[in-house]
Amino acid sequence: MAFAPFVPLRVLSAFSMLEGAIEPKAIAKLATERGFPAIAMCDRNGLYGSVPFAQACIENGVQPIVGALLGVARPDSDQIDHLPLYVQDDAGWLNLCRLVSAAHLERPLEQVPHVPLAALEGYTDGLIALTGASEGAVTRLLAQGQGDHAARYLDRLEALFPQRLYIELARRGEPTEVAAEEALLDLAVQLGKTEYGRYLSNLARIRDGDGR
Repeated sequence: MAFAPFVPLRVLSAFSMLEGAIEPKAIAKLATERGFPAIAMCDRNGLYGSVPFAQACIENGVQPIVGALLGVARPDSDQIDHLPLYVQDDAGWLNLCRLVSAAHLERPLEQVPHVPLAALEGYTDGLIALTGASEGAVTRLLAQGQGDHAARYLDRLEALFPQRLYIELARRGEPTEVAAEEALLDLAVQLGKTEYGRYLSNLARIRDGDGR
């Protein structure tokens, strides 16, 4: 099957339990078969398959992009959103390892893995961030009609990731994404930011409506 050239930025591997179904090494093979010049593995709060994924990509002539979908708690709130982070260099790898470890080890055990937003301070060098589509705070706030709050949160992210933050769009018919899209585009124009579209990938193939 022919695929238009693009770079998948949100592939969930089998290490994203109950979400992904692709072995990390197989992601590289799929990228080669489908003509992707680069591909990102972005598991939820995990980097478990990053090394075999990267090695397999290099062996197959594909540029590996290592990332993680980090749980982040909003200030003064119990709400936990998710922030896609991608490694840009060695410093970014070390910082992402630190943040993912903290998400598991420094949170109350009764809560899902996450870090407070303030915990990102000092650990964002070498990392690229997307706003997170329907799981991100900015999209969720816009969908709820809280434009001012969303703009303030976006400013906070911009301060953490100067020149390395991008607004993420996803068109899957998901209610939060649909409700927020126009406001996301307006916000991107106002702030001079680039929008990145993406499609969530967690299955190798779709056949008869099921992942195979």
